[in-house]
Amino acid sequence: MAKFHYRESPTFGQKKAFAPYLSEDEELVLVTGLSNAYLRNKFLVFFLFPGILFLAAGAGAVMILGVDKILAVIAGIMVDLLVTLLHSIHLYHSHRYLLTTKRVIIKKGLFNVKLTAALFDKITHLEVDQSFIDRILLHHGNIIINTAGLNKGEIILESVDYPLEIKNLLERLINREREGLGLRSVSVSAVEGEILD
Repeated sequence: MAKFHYRESPTFGQKKAFAPYLSEDEELVLVTGLSNAYLRNKFLVFFLFPGILFLAAGAGAVMILGVDKILAVIAGIMVDLLVTLLHSIHLYHSHRYLLTTKRVIIKKGLFNVKLTAALFDKITHLEVDQSFIDRILLHHGNIIINTAGLNKGEIILESVDYPLEIKNLLERLINREREGLGLRSVSVSAVEGEILD
């Protein structure tokens, strides 16, 4: 049997934290966000630029105070690491993807929150977008959820770990919801207007 990487989700803390986003008759099934590999890449990029500017500013401020040059460089590196770490923590907490028993919810932002939700009965089909490197080495990718009724027509779960597992879980949840509504269980990837036997 294949390993499912999201067994521990959602935790008690996640259920409590995201309870305000749920309606009375829905339960939280999965909470995920940006992949660890994506966050590591963003950390390194941000550490280099604009991090180098923070390094220079920190080193410059310490040198103005008349401290040794080596201490100034160490202080600049510490400021760079601190700012980069805070940026990474913000990125992690500001991109959360919730799968419930009735819909997909995308929560973006930490202080100013933007929610996007798609009910399962409005989802027409799912796509997984992964490059070769993402699939083989990094194990992350994008899940594109095409919907009927949204202005954009699609919502994207960006850079999630093991996207095929999430897509398969999402398809099972969609089929369960459709069966509960008395709709015929159809393939989620069926094109609108396609004749099904």
